[in-house]
Amino acid sequence: MPIQDLMQQVIEINGLLIDREITNIPDVNIPTICKVRKQYRTKRADSTLMRIERRHGPGFVIRFKSIIEDPSSSLADVGRHFGFSREYVRQIFKKIYRFPYTEIYKKKILLRRLKADSIKFSSGRLRYLKRVKDKITNMGLDPKILIEAKSHFLLTNNNLRVTVLHSSKLRQIQNRKYFYVNIINKQRRGCDFFILSYFNNGDSNYYIIPNAYMPKAGAMIAISSNNTNGKYSRFKNAWNLLATFNPYHGESQ
Repeated sequence: MPIQDLMQQVIEINGLLIDREITNIPDVNIPTICKVRKQYRTKRADSTLMRIERRHGPGFVIRFKSIIEDPSSSLADVGRHFGFSREYVRQIFKKIYRFPYTEIYKKKILLRRLKADSIKFSSGRLRYLKRVKDKITNMGLDPKILIEAKSHFLLTNNNLRVTVLHSSKLRQIQNRKYFYVNIINKQRRGCDFFILSYFNNGDSNYYIIPNAYMPKAGAMIAISSNNTNGKYSRFKNAWNLLATFNPYHGESQ
């Protein structure tokens, strides 16, 4: 039987074999195998993966990949599943993927953070911030969320810094409604605009107020039903002020 036919028959019966295993066939050596592979363009088996499979059992590599590629899993999680140490899991990972675990770990951290942000937004506590962020995004300003202490800010790609204040329930005095603003000295520092986010009659409404027009201490800002009365009525839904903001002059043009 020609050597190439013999190799093909052995592979069909035993599955992929590494070159060293094929040399166990009588009168076959490495140079002969290399010559036949080159002539018939036969693919060489991955000796590393095959050794791992034979050491830990059939299907091990597939199971290992499915667990290690899960963003929520860690080296310790994989180790507990197979009974390995964290260091041994790290070594197997490098043998299978041909690059260190730190590279995929960085991607996992990023995915976890994105997932955490989505959980925060969906919780309701910061859902109003996401609504404001989406509106500014639609304007092409690409806002990023910054957190300082317990305050949340939005920083846009035109260096515009926005503080979002939210009220789930307006205060009503006689027939008028007011948005109560606490003392905001800390938020005023380095802030260009304040966005007052509130619900009124089941709808979301917004006041986009430049820093210079915000009260320095606690105040009751009257919420007008239309844009014709009230000190702050001109700032109701005035999203255009953000788009025309000039970071060099600190004002909208």
